[in-house]
Amino acid sequence: MEFFVLALNSNFFVGVATIVTGLAAWVVYSLQKKNTKIQAARVLLTEIRTAEERLEQIREKVTEGSTADLPGVLSTNSWATYSPLFISDFDQDELKLLNLFYNNAALIEDFARRQNDYFWVTTEERAKITVKIIADFAKSAIDLQDRSQIDAYMSGKRSQFSDILDRHNLPYSPKKTKQGMEELLERTPSVLTTTCGTKLKKLANVDT
Repeated sequence: MEFFVLALNSNFFVGVATIVTGLAAWVVYSLQKKNTKIQAARVLLTEIRTAEERLEQIREKVTEGSTADLPGVLSTNSWATYSPLFISDFDQDELKLLNLFYNNAALIEDFARRQNDYFWVTTEERAKITVKIIADFAKSAIDLQDRSQIDAYMSGKRSQFSDILDRHNLPYSPKKTKQGMEELLERTPSVLTTTCGTKLKKLANVDT
């Protein structure tokens, strides 16, 4: 019994216990770090996949000339948060690709938001003008005595006014905003179809 007590109090045992404790702590840390990287990779993968889908939607709308109600691209920039975790996993070209993708996606997000703001501003202005013009029509109809004549007059005027407005009052869209989106869309590469995307999927432990 005394031998075991002495052994437990010996420097050798204390050293071994310290090594075992340190090793256990290192294993726990390594597992936590690995799990953190997997979760971060999955976040990035989901974010990039969504962004690429939204960019394609914007590209189609811009090509068709319909720039109203553009979708958002990036709700957050997770690459700015998690990039230090992946410095050793990607080469310089792949890191450059990811940086370019996120930077351009953020700029396109800004352009899309501005474009949507312009659309709602012009819609609100059109509503204000419409109310004023209809009020003018109503003033002109005061001299009409018969209710059916008033209704026919107002209906005709409103229909005529709406038709002219639809054909000649196109929503305001700054040329610079549209051109900016077009140029950025051309310079924004796909990520998921490259070796960078393949590595990211592997880091996230997913097959597709």
